[in-house]
Amino acid sequence: MAQLRFNWMGILLFSLIILSSHRAFASGSGAYRDETPDAGAMGMGSAFVGEADTPAAVYYNPAGMNQISSPEVSVGDAIIAPRAQYTNTSGVTAHEEINAYNVPNFYAVIPVIPHKLTVGIDGGSYWGLGETWENNSPLRYAVTQATLTNLDNSLALDYQVTKQWSVAASLDNDYSKANESYNFPNFITPDGGLELKANNDSLGYRLATMFKINNQNQVGLMYRSRMNQDFSGKVYASNIGPDYQANGVGSAFVTTAKEKSVLPQSVIIGYSFKPTTQWTINTDVEWMDWSSAKYEALTFPNATPAQLAFLTAGGSSIPEDWHSAWSESIGTQYDLTDRFRVRLGYYHHGRVVPAATFNPLILDSNSNGYTTGFGFDLTQRLTLDVAYSLGIYQTREITNHVLSNEFQTVNGKYSEYLNIGLVSLTYKF
Repeated sequence: MAQLRFNWMGILLFSLIILSSHRAFASGSGAYRDETPDAGAMGMGSAFVGEADTPAAVYYNPAGMNQISSPEVSVGDAIIAPRAQYTNTSGVTAHEEINAYNVPNFYAVIPVIPHKLTVGIDGGSYWGLGETWENNSPLRYAVTQATLTNLDNSLALDYQVTKQWSVAASLDNDYSKANESYNFPNFITPDGGLELKANNDSLGYRLATMFKINNQNQVGLMYRSRMNQDFSGKVYASNIGPDYQANGVGSAFVTTAKEKSVLPQSVIIGYSFKPTTQWTINTDVEWMDWSSAKYEALTFPNATPAQLAFLTAGGSSIPEDWHSAWSESIGTQYDLTDRFRVRLGYYHHGRVVPAATFNPLILDSNSNGYTTGFGFDLTQRLTLDVAYSLGIYQTREITNHVLSNEFQTVNGKYSEYLNIGLVSLTYKF
């Protein structure tokens, strides 16, 4: 089987409502990293670690939160529209079904002692993926649907050691829901189906710092810990043909499933340069340790011997052997007026999945993103930010034996691009 994968009290109450109700879907790049945290930052290519002077600092670099002198809240939403195409070695082409996914976010920054001790909380979706293929596509025996839905929450604390130097730490929680399905051939009768539904709840942390060299230059640095994930759920088998039923599995069954996975540790450094009062130029560089992903393996602790033989006929472990990768981004903002700002940016994500272990559950490739956006102060307290991002993935031609059998191969050509639109509203109390 293929594996898966106001007042302060008012601010706090509103935050808890948002964080407890929010369930966002993410469609990621660079394995399954999602880059939709904030419209203001995304307009600059998501290069924001060195600046981090809005509520989105809770995500980008919590050591920048002390730059905010009074409570601020930001709410936002992103629409992600992935488009992918696969052409097999016989020239048959399949297109990913057209979908658009919604990814909301929330940030609150509360100065306990202004410019000295600051608390931040957030809710968003910073990991995830989503793809759906038709039931008759040439990939149907490898994947018909693969989604990873994440809810990420953080509680961050920032302390200013000196007027130039601050340090921060955060406790991070990732709640994940995985759903994978694909077909299997029944020889005589129509295809059967297998579906895995599982969830996980894991904890991690971040350590961050920011140093203000002078009024024009500052540098941010952040470490994100690894998160070990233990998925638990069920696998559903349906429309099992007579040939398989003869082995004692019946026409359908449900059994428990477990899988271990990992979200990688990473280190990111950012630099912000303000050559004039109107211009801001940011750049970020990040290293992500995806080499911790060695293989995928599902276990079925309560399956009968016949069910276990059926589920593991194609092997219960798939090698990954992913490698660490670098990401780079650069962006700029120009203040046209005191109330209106325009932004441009670029980002690059390095490839994580090698050709030898590539499978269509995760359409990973080198990618380049181009962003633009603007910010407008609707009032002295309320700001609107809007951004657009176009991500273009390098076409990959795959030749390997992953998930291959007498009925199918995943070899062929894969291409993809990603449209993202973001809107954020920030209120200063």
